[in-house]
Amino acid sequence: MKSLLIVAGPTASGKTAVCLEIAKKLPVEMISFDSMQVYKGLPIVTQAPVLAEKKKLRAHLVSFLETSRTFGAARFRDEATSLIEKIGGRGRTPLLSGGTGLYIRSLLSGLFNHEDAPATDLKLRKKLLDAQEKHGGLYLHEKLHLLDPSSAAKIHPNDHRRLVRALEVFELSGEPLSVQKTRRSGLREKFHCPIFFLERDRQDLYARIERRVDVMVKQGLVQEVKRALKKRLGLTASGALGIKEIKTFLEGRSALEEAVQLLKQHTRNYAKRQLSWFRHEEGVVRVPVAADEKPRKIAQTILKLWEGSQ
Repeated sequence: MKSLLIVAGPTASGKTAVCLEIAKKLPVEMISFDSMQVYKGLPIVTQAPVLAEKKKLRAHLVSFLETSRTFGAARFRDEATSLIEKIGGRGRTPLLSGGTGLYIRSLLSGLFNHEDAPATDLKLRKKLLDAQEKHGGLYLHEKLHLLDPSSAAKIHPNDHRRLVRALEVFELSGEPLSVQKTRRSGLREKFHCPIFFLERDRQDLYARIERRVDVMVKQGLVQEVKRALKKRLGLTASGALGIKEIKTFLEGRSALEEAVQLLKQHTRNYAKRQLSWFRHEEGVVRVPVAADEKPRKIAQTILKLWEGSQ
């Protein structure tokens, strides 16, 4: 079975530097699975590889899309699948790198297409919610547990919206939602897909985040955000870390120091969510990284693990 080489990690963990070292050892082409690095005109905000790095990595899905356009997991899956086939056809190794968990999951495990599920039935939804109000307690959860225990195990008893949807799908289709989701298809069926996850000590990671934000400010973060806000930002790009925080300063609602501290806090929070996501992701191989460890050594460790897993 063919193998994909995947390097993941939270923001500021050093993925690009490691990928550059890997590119010295293997004929690779990198595909980014970072939801914000797709946008051009935001090199500081997104911390996308610079032009020289892009050339060395032969990078794809980096700095190519207008900020007014939306980009999501489904499009990423389609674009990346096509690129992987083309890169393999050129006799090179696809190197995927990023930290957007949903993107890599959509590629490797597939996405459940909600369009294939039954449409919403407002009368049925009202009936189910009325029954919950009448009986109270765990009524909806217990009902779902009888019909679709796999879905019930993944939904909190108080999450009535998701409980109703799962029951609705069963009532209208006669088939559990969990069964329908198993029909997702991804590249795991065709490729060996270990995900090498850079795992730094939490305090080291936070210190790297703080330093990186300080460097971003020195590089011209405020000016870049000011230029971006003069254009129409789509829903996806407007959510990039740095846009909202610096906007508060530009609009006079905070001092620059306050905006920068807020960006650091939000970036740390984002890193926590990334760590949590990949703790539950299939096929993750954790690669412990010391604070002073050189990217070359990290790359050597990953390549050794990757070659040994094939």
